[in-house]
Amino acid sequence: MPFPPVPPDRARRRLTHGLAGLAGLAVLPLFPRAACGADTTHLLVGYSAGGGADHIARLVADSLTTDGVPTIVENRPGAAGQIALHEVARATSGPRTLLLGTVGSVSIGPLLAAAPEPPATPLQPVAIVASTPHVLLASAGAPAAAQTLQARLAEARRRPGELAYASLGTHSSAHLVGELICQQAGVSMNHVPYPGSARALVDLQGGHVALLVSTLQAALPLMRQGKVRALAVTGAARSPLAPGVPTFEEAGVPGMRQDAWYGVLAAPSMPARACAALADRFTRLLRTPALQQRLGQDGAEPLALTGAQAADYLARDREVWRQAIGRVASRLA
Repeated sequence: MPFPPVPPDRARRRLTHGLAGLAGLAVLPLFPRAACGADTTHLLVGYSAGGGADHIARLVADSLTTDGVPTIVENRPGAAGQIALHEVARATSGPRTLLLGTVGSVSIGPLLAAAPEPPATPLQPVAIVASTPHVLLASAGAPAAAQTLQARLAEARRRPGELAYASLGTHSSAHLVGELICQQAGVSMNHVPYPGSARALVDLQGGHVALLVSTLQAALPLMRQGKVRALAVTGAARSPLAPGVPTFEEAGVPGMRQDAWYGVLAAPSMPARACAALADRFTRLLRTPALQQRLGQDGAEPLALTGAQAADYLARDREVWRQAIGRVASRLA
């Protein structure tokens, strides 16, 4: 039985409720000081434990810790990653505080009218760790005739507004990609937002939702186990991590090149010299075969961009999503 679609007004209320929590966070301690040493680095993630961003954060924290920089991961889910971003922006000059930034929290969030005002002083880009395509998934248990993108789009045309796709949250990059698919293919599907990839993938396997837009990084383990079926990936070329999955353009839907990324950003309070030293450390760490192998096993494609290269990457990516939001703005209301 299909998972019931969430009405747009309810989805907006959920987002507004999450954003309202930002003001209250100002009175909360950033972390329990007694539990950590003064030299411990804190890497905040704006999403729940067990999801794609959380996995990357823990790989980064493990690498830093092994390299002599004790680092712990702290999850601050909510408001499409904006809660964690603003908490890092408020961090003082005490213990070092970093953000595991994502395309949703850093590139997309500031472009949306529903998002809170961006921090007065922006976070400092340190490193772009890896990227991953978005992928449209179906349950492996779906009929064979429905295991292609064109078959699902044909079904959506026959039943306008009845077929639903799930995403990893309202106004997430997966949500925007889902709306771009509808816009580019000329179909209408309902959007079912989830708070992250873990629950969404479980419900997809159980047949509670017909389609899911996810990141390849979050979906690849289940794809490898044959539990979900990938119909197409974003990007100009097939992912080397899933060479058997066609791009959207190959499958007949052009204009779908919007990938996701994971990176590290520092609090504005971090001195420029310390930020540069951290970028230099990431330049070395991200090029080590061990970390690149672990990222690949986790479903992400290593990028290893630091310093000015990271800043340039973010500027280009923000423009990609600015154009994407412009194309589907009427569907996001």
